[in-house]
Amino acid sequence: MHQPLHRPTHRHLQTLHFPVQYVEITESLLRARGGDVASVRRLCGLPPLGDTTAPQPDRINGVQLQTAMGIAREHCLPGQSISLQVLAHFPLTAHGMLGMLTIASATLGEALDMALQYHALVMPVFDMRRENLPGGAATVVIEQVADFSPLNDGLAELVVGTFRNIAPYTTPATASKLITEVCFKHAAPPAGQLADYERFFGAPVRFNAPYLGFTLSAEALCSPLTTGNRATRDSLEALLRRQAPEGVRPTPVTQRVKQVVADGLRKGAMPQATRVADLLAMSQRTLSRHLLDEGTSLSRIVEQVRIEHAERLLLGSRRPVQEVARQVGFADASSFSRAFRRATGLTPMALREQRANAAATVTAERDHC
Repeated sequence: MHQPLHRPTHRHLQTLHFPVQYVEITESLLRARGGDVASVRRLCGLPPLGDTTAPQPDRINGVQLQTAMGIAREHCLPGQSISLQVLAHFPLTAHGMLGMLTIASATLGEALDMALQYHALVMPVFDMRRENLPGGAATVVIEQVADFSPLNDGLAELVVGTFRNIAPYTTPATASKLITEVCFKHAAPPAGQLADYERFFGAPVRFNAPYLGFTLSAEALCSPLTTGNRATRDSLEALLRRQAPEGVRPTPVTQRVKQVVADGLRKGAMPQATRVADLLAMSQRTLSRHLLDEGTSLSRIVEQVRIEHAERLLLGSRRPVQEVARQVGFADASSFSRAFRRATGLTPMALREQRANAAATVTAERDHC
């Protein structure tokens, strides 16, 4: 069951907070384009750097982020991917303390877990979770929970792209095969730009995919970071926890439960509530209370994970609907189809037809160009 996006009302966006370093990304891009760098902070309602009469904030809200992203878009070169141009000015340190925490992690896998645990502190527009795959690989599934129209597609590309920017802190062998696949749910870019995306990520990039996210190989996850230091990592993590804004909780319980349920589903054994609570080191009652506080329940999460997994199986393979139904825990195809339509608005076959038609349209447009 897909959660509806929160619409981008001015008031709602003001409740979302991001590192002020994100403004510096736009400033860096304008500096490279010869633009008016000083205007960025003014338009975002921030005091100029060096102004001793006003305190420099360490965070911005969603309205200010939208403004900064809009300025960046206006100064990007035409005919090229806006996201890739912005990512050239987006170092990991732009995530503030979280960026430094990931760099100080011992391995890429540990850095990923740190990023997923604390991502809500820097990018509350998305929920993210890790789904472990057979053989040690892992897929990061990203769900958008706040609407940033008309910047949704670009923001999704930036969020995935920032993970690729950890490559300079890995060994050369790891950097060349860091990500094995990238998936975007939105439509493909204009003809000719797909190759640019695949050069940047160093991996196949799918648009019109069943989910937003990326996959890391087992080898990459185990590889050490050249900047890893445990004492530094522990100090940064403790400091990050102390400085987290009030009301912002690292790693919502919902996301941790989704990971447990998804792992069980892939292993063919859906965990019961007692098992989920045990794995999260809390009582079943505490688990239910946390989920209720986050506006959901274990039964809702189980249904959502089953439907999401079914979508990936339907669109990523040619398996019969009956087989997909059985694999995600339904007794028969008819009950699966009803649940799938209730959650997505489409039958399993209609979803396949819709995606096939979209792919055919993209192919025709490319051939025409």
